Amino acid sequence: MFQSLRENWTLFFGLLLIMAGNGLQMVLLGLRAGAADYSTIMTGIMMGGYFLGMFIGSVIVPKLLSDVGHIRLFGAVAAVASAIVLMHTLTLNPYIWAVLRLITGICYAGMYIIVESWLNEKATNETRGQILSLYMIITMAGMGGGQLLSGLDDGLSTQLFLVASIFVSIAVVPILVTVAKAPEFSEPERISLRRLYGISPLAMLAMLLQGVTASMIFGMGPTFGGTIGMSAIQVSYFMVAVTVGTMLLQFPVGRMSDILDRRLVILIVSILSSITAFIAMQFGINNYWLLVLGMGIHGGLSMSIYSLAIAHANDYLTPRQMVATASALVMVNGMGAIIGSPLVAAAMDSVGNFAYFGMIGVIHFSLASFVLWRMFASPATPTEAQGPFVAVPEASTAVALSLNPETAWVATDEESEIEADPLADNPYFPSPATQEQQ
Repeated sequence: MFQSLRENWTLFFGLLLIMAGNGLQMVLLGLRAGAADYSTIMTGIMMGGYFLGMFIGSVIVPKLLSDVGHIRLFGAVAAVASAIVLMHTLTLNPYIWAVLRLITGICYAGMYIIVESWLNEKATNETRGQILSLYMIITMAGMGGGQLLSGLDDGLSTQLFLVASIFVSIAVVPILVTVAKAPEFSEPERISLRRLYGISPLAMLAMLLQGVTASMIFGMGPTFGGTIGMSAIQVSYFMVAVTVGTMLLQFPVGRMSDILDRRLVILIVSILSSITAFIAMQFGINNYWLLVLGMGIHGGLSMSIYSLAIAHANDYLTPRQMVATASALVMVNGMGAIIGSPLVAAAMDSVGNFAYFGMIGVIHFSLASFVLWRMFASPATPTEAQGPFVAVPEASTAVALSLNPETAWVATDEESEIEADPLADNPYFPSPATQEQQ
């Protein structure tokens, strides 16, 4: 792993700064929106603009890469992302901020895709697992560091906005001065949503609802903290608890899913996520550290559903089918993220701040109910037939999924057939052509 880090340190250092700028900016905007007396629903719409931009960017950026090129496009989106951070200090108009968040999401999707494609180019079958692990560690460390930095200011001054802009600007330098050439890039294939549901209804719904709750947690967490009376430093600790919890719980949960029926683990995690959310709903500013603890435990459990859902779908697939299926799952997750922040904001605006954890708890309970139904409706994949759990960064795009060690394969003469139907050799779900023959 250390050799992979040494060989790719410039990419990882740039990624660290990008994530730090993103984590810092997300908390600052929540604090500043509260100070500017934005309505809760307007804040939710504004913060949701980022996730909409991420979704749009994941669609259009791969198409732009073939025309513009990696190096020029990376420099362009990084420059725009850096400038937009500063533009937030020029106006407090919530509609303008919503547009700025939309563009920010597109830019960050572009930066993620380009960095991931460079990492893919440098990865071998022997090192791809190490690079994916490092990618996860770096993204979480950068996000957590940025969240902690947000506590140094109340969001009203411009200093930390300048810092966030500097992070994004400097991130370009080590990447562009050391990358020798643009990698070969092809947009990850995606299967249809109908086909995805046929492979694993549980994985599809889990990714959708996980996107909804992740958007609620990160998009409206700072606003929730500010409305119950947290100071800026308290909000930063509250938000970084999610990152710390994810780092601590992701791998134990994943290890458990390799030993037990993966659906049972998703059921347990969903139930515990729901319970911790409902417990946290009882706490306020007077129980601050209990609230932080609850947020950390809940966040660690909830965020692990992302990787669990991908691993569960992979249990039904051969290696060459995994990227196409996981790409569709990431797209579904992005759809959920778009509605998460506005949805919980509307609930908070209607019934009060307790709806923040209340809505998150209800969604996880709904997922647990669906998992239970699926466990009775279909037989489990034998434990010995399950593939290994691989932790996947929540902030990644479909391009990073090619780093999954399970997706490594050697091309054969049947490659063109597989590209035409990514599920052609699925041992559990025959392709349409096979079904017609039967």
